[in-house]
Amino acid sequence: IAHRLDTVLDCDRILVFDQGQLVQNDTPAALVHAGTGIFFELVTEGGYSLDKQ
Repeated sequence: IAHRLDTVLDCDRILVFDQGQLVQNDTPAALVHAGTGIFFELVTEGGYSLDKQ
């Protein structure tokens, strides 16, 4: 469990839960490049970029 996006962007795989249900499961890059979803929204609203790694 992590609460900082800069930490999870370095992970091999991200599991996103919403109200106890698994709603996304993939690499950080794949989740961002999908262009939709909770993880994408968190990354874009937070001003993060995968290029900053």
